[in-house]
Amino acid sequence: MQQRKSRTMKKYELLISDIDDTLVYNAGSVSTENFAAIKRACDAGVYVMLATGRSYYGARKVVRELGLDTYVITYGGAVIIDAKTDAQVFVTELDDECIKEILVMAEKFGVHAHIYQNDCVIYEKPHHYVEMYTNALNLPKRIDPDIKKKRWSNVPKVLIITEPERVKELIPIFKAHFEGRVHVSESSAGFIEFNRIGINKGTASAMVAKRLGIAEQQAAAIGDNTLDYELIEWAGLGAVVENGNEAVKTIADVITPSCCDNGVAWFINNYILD
Repeated sequence: MQQRKSRTMKKYELLISDIDDTLVYNAGSVSTENFAAIKRACDAGVYVMLATGRSYYGARKVVRELGLDTYVITYGGAVIIDAKTDAQVFVTELDDECIKEILVMAEKFGVHAHIYQNDCVIYEKPHHYVEMYTNALNLPKRIDPDIKKKRWSNVPKVLIITEPERVKELIPIFKAHFEGRVHVSESSAGFIEFNRIGINKGTASAMVAKRLGIAEQQAAAIGDNTLDYELIEWAGLGAVVENGNEAVKTIADVITPSCCDNGVAWFINNYILD
């Protein structure tokens, strides 16, 4: 979208939105209402960008659907992409030792885990959850029976997918085990995310804001789950959709309508634009 002047006045210079269960529901398309509101924000000169747990391959469809040529925060903050060139401007990775520990623990608890390398999903054996996940986002994938034996580099995150009710049981265990070594959070229902310690959507957003010369007080953000916690905490104005995680709602400045009720559009129309 072209950044051009209009009669609509902006209250914030930067808007950062999560994708899944915030901007779109169930890996679907952007609603007409959210699209129109984002276009109004862009036309008013707001720098609109997405921050997601998805890979860039998985996020690119939404980026292009919106016509954004801004930075994109992917893998929960582990990688930042310039959508103008599709080039990586920031990359971090998990230590091989931690990757192996996560995979071994996932096997112990009987849950599916996979890694990412060059936006390809890699996993040990077939599982219906990974098939549903990769098919929904049209992601490249491959099976590697030796995944726990190999030494891995350039892996931005590990993802566990399990039944939603098991997440509450497992997250405290993983957080205690990896305290001070790995950042553990929840994203969509049934998803447990593992990133390098000190790396999250908040730290990545701070990097982008610094590049753009925008103060955090002039940044607004909207999300739904604990993967967005640091982002909501960092932003000058943080919002959580009604369907969001209760713990994240406690630190939000604004609770918007749900994802299905176009919470992003409501946030833009009521708080981002004057």
